[in-house]
Amino acid sequence: MGSGRIRVMEQQLILERYRPLAELAQGGFGIVTLAWDTRMQRRVAIKRLALPLDDRGVAFEPPGLAEARTAAMLSHPAIVTVLDFDTDSDEAFLIMEYVDGVSLYELLESIGGPLDLDEAAAVLKAVFSAVEFAHDNGVLHLDLKPENVLIDRAGRVKVADFGMSELSTLSGHGAAFGGTPGYMPLEQLEGERVTERTDVWALGALAYETLTGDNPFAEPSIAESVVRLSVFEPPLPSEYEPQLPAGIDDVVLAALGTHPSDRYPGVRRFADALLPLLGDAGVGREALADLVAAYADDEADEQRTAAAPGLWDRAGGRTGAALVRAVAAVEAGWLAWAGLAPLRLELVAVGAAAGLVALAAALAPPLGIGLGLACFIAGLAAAGAWLPAVAVGLLGGAWWWMVARRSHGAAVLPLSAPLLGVAWVPFVEPLIAGFALRVVPAMASGLLGGALAMLASAASGGRPPYVAVDAPLLLDVWQTSLSSSNVSALATTPGAFVALLGWPLAAGLSSVVSRRATRAAAAFGAVLGAAVLAAAYAAADLVNGLARPGLWLGVVSAVSLACSLILVLLVVVLGPPLRPEEESVSR
Repeated sequence: MGSGRIRVMEQQLILERYRPLAELAQGGFGIVTLAWDTRMQRRVAIKRLALPLDDRGVAFEPPGLAEARTAAMLSHPAIVTVLDFDTDSDEAFLIMEYVDGVSLYELLESIGGPLDLDEAAAVLKAVFSAVEFAHDNGVLHLDLKPENVLIDRAGRVKVADFGMSELSTLSGHGAAFGGTPGYMPLEQLEGERVTERTDVWALGALAYETLTGDNPFAEPSIAESVVRLSVFEPPLPSEYEPQLPAGIDDVVLAALGTHPSDRYPGVRRFADALLPLLGDAGVGREALADLVAAYADDEADEQRTAAAPGLWDRAGGRTGAALVRAVAAVEAGWLAWAGLAPLRLELVAVGAAAGLVALAAALAPPLGIGLGLACFIAGLAAAGAWLPAVAVGLLGGAWWWMVARRSHGAAVLPLSAPLLGVAWVPFVEPLIAGFALRVVPAMASGLLGGALAMLASAASGGRPPYVAVDAPLLLDVWQTSLSSSNVSALATTPGAFVALLGWPLAAGLSSVVSRRATRAAAAFGAVLGAAVLAAAYAAADLVNGLARPGLWLGVVSAVSLACSLILVLLVVVLGPPLRPEEESVSR
């Protein structure tokens, strides 16, 4: 097993032989410990898995443990060697070779994007070989994911955790055959019969992430994964990386068929189709060695200079995910309530429908937000506001399809802009999007957020620069001053479009500068984003001819932007948000 973040520890010998040195990882499967083999005088990685309890609370070895042990002890150059397997009174222990390097997950996170074609060839060729060997010996992996692909300092690639899916299930730690949401096909998620084609799907997801740096199937739970795989078609890899060679889209998606019969019949067929489209595996191995060395150096520096975790770090994981779901439920429920109101339905029916949309958003934020947005667009059309209905429909639909359906955070950010406008700080939205999201999603979020904030401001009787939103608009959309004259005034104000352009530009620039997700980078990105917004609104003011050159926006806009920047900087001081490239926020 590889290293990762190591926590030094002091404990008694394991199995009266292995001296614990550090904790390498901890998760639902148990604990991985770096230890010193006092007999063989070498470092090993020990995966510890608690045994299930019987009715009396006593641990026992479940049926099938011997078979799982055999599956874990495959011998192949691209498979992490299991040196021994043993149990004590309440735990099972897999003693494995220690791979001095990093996981593919850590490597992708450190470089902030996909591997190049040579590097991808080196990784995937080894993984294909390992999984094909296992299948030839009657063993399924059932938990293929970047965390289980290890790369040592020489660039050699090894697959870990063969047999662990069975062990996790037997010990009561695993569901759906012990896999991980985002890397399990529908039949595995639903507990149906698994075959070699189940691993083929996981290899497709792994190849997708290796080539694009993203996994569009990732969800925090099995239930949400079932919804996603049942409803959504996977986007083309070239939508993420347009420079990928022709043919890769078809090859990768052919491994990701919803039904097993839609996929390649075996690993060899998939490998034969994909590897010729990639680069030179030998060159890629050398490049991987350099990347692992650079990562190890960065990790050593970080261990020496690590600062206390920031606010967003502490709010990550389950707490952060729960917060995003709660916000999504409120936003989607409000959108549905506001959208259905003009249809003159019974109040109970409107409330029930809004509640169902809110529930959908709590379970699957992108789906709920999409349903709420559709209701809202229908409401705009029913109220006779055809121009904003078309504008929000086109912009919102494109944003949802390209960005929101793939990210919980991206789904909730733009809809916060009108609410922030009530507090006169709408510019928080593009600045937060800038260092919470990658460049393209950040710009899309900024553009939609700006459009919604301006529309809400105009609908509530606001005037240029359309910054403030009156609270009554959010409480009762259709009984406020939403009128064709207000909307027309917004649509016919040239400076409004100039100002709106500043939102995606500010978010994009902030995202580029904030890439390392350090406090300094996040603060600098926020300041530059605010400067872009200032310039855009100054240009808008000149276009509108509302003030002398150099006297832009007036007190309202200047104070709003300043307050927004101060709020964002306070968040940065407490700890910048984790980004998909460096973080990870919740995978």
